Amino acid sequence: MSLQRVLVIDDDAALLRMLKLSLQEFGFEVSTAVNGADALAKLEAESPNVVVLDIEMPVMDGRTFYRELRAMGNRVPVLVLSAYDARRAQRELNAEAFMRKPFDPTELSLMLASLAGSQDA
Repeated sequence: MSLQRVLVIDDDAALLRMLKLSLQEFGFEVSTAVNGADALAKLEAESPNVVVLDIEMPVMDGRTFYRELRAMGNRVPVLVLSAYDARRAQRELNAEAFMRKPFDPTELSLMLASLAGSQDA
């Protein structure tokens, strides 16, 4: 199995650092973005297998990012990770998965591995 690439999009710098370290320990290659606009700029170069997406962010929020991503024809699986009603946002966007903050890093890594693996099928 090749190394799975994850793009984590969140405006919380401390959370981004923690997620990056944690997911790297689980064997993921991790890139980060501080908002949706930053993520769209990095998307092509990074070509992630899965995206972890916060909803509430300045500049470009998660909902706008998701709609732009799909409008570009990009079908990468997206996991909504939010303290604010992650399930509702996931349903509204028709994203592949959701998880609420605070979260268990092991559970998150398992879910991301499953989502990234589903792309290979």
